Amino acid sequence: MRARRAVAAPLAAVVAVAALLVPGCGGGGPADSVRLGLLLTVTHGPALIGLQEELSQGLAGLPVEEQVFASGPEEVSALLGGSLDAGYLGPGPYVLAESRAPGRLRLLAGVVTGGQSMVAREGIGIRSTADLAGKRVAVPSHGNTQDLTLRLLLEDAGLRASDQGGQVEVVPVKNPALGEALKQDVVDAVLAPAPYGDKLVAEGTAEPVPAIDRQIARWGIPVTILVATEEFARANPEATAALVEANAAAVARARRGRAAVARRFNERLSESTGKQIDEKVLLASLAAMQPTTDIAPGAMARMVRAAEVSGYSGGPVPPAALVPRPG
Repeated sequence: MRARRAVAAPLAAVVAVAALLVPGCGGGGPADSVRLGLLLTVTHGPALIGLQEELSQGLAGLPVEEQVFASGPEEVSALLGGSLDAGYLGPGPYVLAESRAPGRLRLLAGVVTGGQSMVAREGIGIRSTADLAGKRVAVPSHGNTQDLTLRLLLEDAGLRASDQGGQVEVVPVKNPALGEALKQDVVDAVLAPAPYGDKLVAEGTAEPVPAIDRQIARWGIPVTILVATEEFARANPEATAALVEANAAAVARARRGRAAVARRFNERLSESTGKQIDEKVLLASLAAMQPTTDIAPGAMARMVRAAEVSGYSGGPVPPAALVPRPG
């Protein structure tokens, strides 16, 4: 079983990155709606509450059409493929897109910083990144922000992923299946977006790895950013400006009211899956992240380095692409 998983990992990475090469098919003229993507995760809390208020009445006269995706790489594929105009996603897929399709996307603003954590099976002895040698670590998908953050952690500790001849097997596992993956000994540890790490700890399935979480926090990596296609932004400057303004208002509201974000996330999760996550777990996750339109200096450059370390990068990413450009 170990050998089969090791072979599948690089294949999944190739598929995820190849999706970024889909050619655009948008018309390039003024739009009649804003097709906005997001993920159903509490780290996209400002988007979830914004769709109830700030985004609900449209942007510069254009209605907003929401599209929910399972992962950041899938969302980027839709952006580059012309079926999406703007989106909330992690910085990892955005950086990979810039490295392979430069200039096709525009970074508009930050949304949430923090919001990803490492947890491990109890008693396995993972206390630092060095302890991941010989272990299997789950991330939601290859090419997403957690995957790239993990590979940056490994490089910092002098380790590499097994798909690059190293000592740590990186295993893609969808967030809802992380608990079973740990219980069934499919993986030893998990690097996941909130609230899934906190949920595993609350259930007694895993224990936190504080040293790794502190290192990630020091880097100031955003877990969610707002981007638009360059084509849409150029053809629809008023709607783009309105999107940036609405995002700022939703981010400020999320910062003031974590309980509202938790409630809205649970409502949407229940609509989608029929399940909810304990509100105390959600509030703990939200307390550990910061809704902000700012992006820490150097944080996006770290993602570029992670893309290079992972072998996913298709080429250099200019510094101008790493700075929000709302207009």
